[in-house]
Amino acid sequence: MKKNKELLWTAIAIGLAALSILAMLSQSKELTLQDLAAALGHASPFWLILSVIAMSGYIVFEALTLYYLLDGAGYRKNPGQSLTYASADIYCASITPSASGGQPVCAWFMKRDGVPMGYITAILAVYLIGHTFATLTIGIITLIGGWHVFANLSWIAIILVILGYLVMTGLAFLFIALLGMEKKIFRIGCRIIDWLTRKNLVKRSQYWKDRLDHTLSDYSAGVAVIKGKWKLMLIVYLLNIGQRLSQTIVSTLMYMATGGTAKHAGTVFSAQVFSSIGSMCAPVPGGMGIADYLLYSGLRSFMDKEAALQLELLSRSTSFYLCVAVSMVIVIIGYIRRRNFYFSYKRRFR
Repeated sequence: MKKNKELLWTAIAIGLAALSILAMLSQSKELTLQDLAAALGHASPFWLILSVIAMSGYIVFEALTLYYLLDGAGYRKNPGQSLTYASADIYCASITPSASGGQPVCAWFMKRDGVPMGYITAILAVYLIGHTFATLTIGIITLIGGWHVFANLSWIAIILVILGYLVMTGLAFLFIALLGMEKKIFRIGCRIIDWLTRKNLVKRSQYWKDRLDHTLSDYSAGVAVIKGKWKLMLIVYLLNIGQRLSQTIVSTLMYMATGGTAKHAGTVFSAQVFSSIGSMCAPVPGGMGIADYLLYSGLRSFMDKEAALQLELLSRSTSFYLCVAVSMVIVIIGYIRRRNFYFSYKRRFR
């Protein structure tokens, strides 16, 4: 059932990706896929390589963040394992409606590697807080420094970006509030278990309540350990800043690769920031369609239609689609390695 759901969301994500690209191409009667390939062929190799490195940084920075959080909680894992956790989060978040949709798969890999579920929940909650505040920090600074870009967006784009800021702010307060609500979560969880028991959907209600209590105890302990380490929290925040910047700067690097000038590099960067913020306002896998429209709207402030469409498609192809593809490959490799290890371990001790 779970595999079928994952396949369904993957199919939906691929469909949305295709529709997004076709929708953007339909805005122009002249721009074709052949034109995009030609533009890529004539692009500066130096800036192209930098854009791919920046795209990779989005995965690597999250891997480093999870590595330090796991180490801080007392569950040190090697960099390769952390890279798998980060890739699982990025890939699955990109094919599900929620930005945190990758966390269950990320948690599955951590659990497989021996990390208790309560600690996993605490680690991922702290990561989400750091990621949300890093996004807001960059968003607020860009709003101040790139106000002219924001003001030149279409009115639909402005509404979407404002909604994105509101959603991000609300999530920041929600995540912080949830850190100290273990007792309330337990009470709500027990009520849900009782309701499921009355509906004959769950048996052994006390067993599930005990498991919930144990998980929340681990969660509370994990949060307490991490919250007490302010140096670790600062590292997590700065790594999240690095993660957001590495993805955001891809558009600017792609602009320079295709013959752009330093004069408008800041405008491209600001347009990408507003695109990322605005895409948070709706539960669409990877913000597909919304992020494309917002970036295109921002680029139109100084570029003609054809040039804006070309840069938007090349930028998103690198910062999002290529990133998702690389993450998927890492996840598949990580899954196969763990599966082979698990079965060889079982045969050895059978």
